[in-house]
Amino acid sequence: MAGAFKTIATKNITRHTAHKSYEVVLVGASGSFGTETDLEVFAYTGIKNTGEYGLADTATTNGHNKRDIYSSINADFYMKVPSTLSGSDDARSVYGLVDQTHSGSLRTIIDPLTTSQVISIPHLMIGDGIKPGSVQITSGSLSYSDDIHGNLLLGATKSGNVYYESGMIVIHTESLDTHDCTLSFKNTHVIEEHEYMCNAGKHEFNATTNHSVLSDIENKTMHGFVSSSAWNPYVTTVGLYDDANNLLAIGKLGQAIKKSEKYDTSYVVRFDT
Repeated sequence: MAGAFKTIATKNITRHTAHKSYEVVLVGASGSFGTETDLEVFAYTGIKNTGEYGLADTATTNGHNKRDIYSSINADFYMKVPSTLSGSDDARSVYGLVDQTHSGSLRTIIDPLTTSQVISIPHLMIGDGIKPGSVQITSGSLSYSDDIHGNLLLGATKSGNVYYESGMIVIHTESLDTHDCTLSFKNTHVIEEHEYMCNAGKHEFNATTNHSVLSDIENKTMHGFVSSSAWNPYVTTVGLYDDANNLLAIGKLGQAIKKSEKYDTSYVVRFDT
């Protein structure tokens, strides 16, 4: 019989992409995901060159200064990198410092107007990013959608940008009231399926450590059936360990399988991360 451990020779990792749909109704510049989580979507208004704190009409519904909102969005997504920087000096795109996935020619960077509206979705709800082509924003008779390239469209008119990796939607029009609207989108979650082939040769693992085979535990006397030539242990569980013998995962069989001494047996353990 082999020892209690055996090195796994075959393992595979397969990646799958899953999406989940959400619809959030924003009322008064915020909206929740219902009972699923206490996270919320928030809408903000950013205005260029407004007064600082303490002056009238400078704060958004969520209590943030409108000038700060405008400046941060402009710096993170729209400010040009100085033309004096070469590719070797700075690897960033010409526009934007955060989301580079859709910064190619298909995305139209719409320079912020005096007023910009921002919808912020929590990272925990977008997973690995918003699914391109899944964004819908409706308010009254207006309906906006994204074109999978990071452009937010009202009909055929490009009216803003969607930053899929950041969970940020920026609208450069005052006609859409983001404080009271309905937002729908799909998130993206990459699932890794790990598959391990655990092979037990016919002469391996033919003993048991299950104490139920002992008729007298103190004296370590075994039941008579254990000495029968027809007896073999049953496999119920396969454990995966690292090189330091730390248990990492446990695979439970749907039903116990008798270990054979006549042929090899392979057990496939799968789990997702």
